[in-house]
Amino acid sequence: MKDIPIPSGNEVYWEKWIDAYEEHTEDIEIEEEDIGYEEEIFAEKLPLMNHIKSIMTPFGIMPLTEQSLASQHFKFWVGHSNFKLTDNVYNIVGNTEGVETLDILTPYRFRIAIGKMFVDRDVMSTVRTNLLEYIKDTNHEQKSKT
Repeated sequence: MKDIPIPSGNEVYWEKWIDAYEEHTEDIEIEEEDIGYEEEIFAEKLPLMNHIKSIMTPFGIMPLTEQSLASQHFKFWVGHSNFKLTDNVYNIVGNTEGVETLDILTPYRFRIAIGKMFVDRDVMSTVRTNLLEYIKDTNHEQKSKT
């Protein structure tokens, strides 16, 4: 996110989510005949096998392959805000049509996955509009109480 202009009011900026594991996946091919029979072949491939990346999932430890990458199954975007992401904000974003998953990463950053049957920019625009409208209304209510 280089050269982002400093907003004058509340704002939400978007950037494509980069899967940290995507660059580091290598499929290690070990043929059935290699396992346990040819010590030389097995010894050559053993260092590769020790570095098989894996992740903990609800289904147990899974090898990290191109097929198991979340980025291959979801269209992820990271939203950056200059206002706190509260429970109400979570509900607004999570209930937006087209938002498949929502993770609050920090008090000012969140990640959404957009359903494959939706246009990314349309969903992101709706999320932004809904959030800015909510923040505007909240700020207006707070000012009228004082």
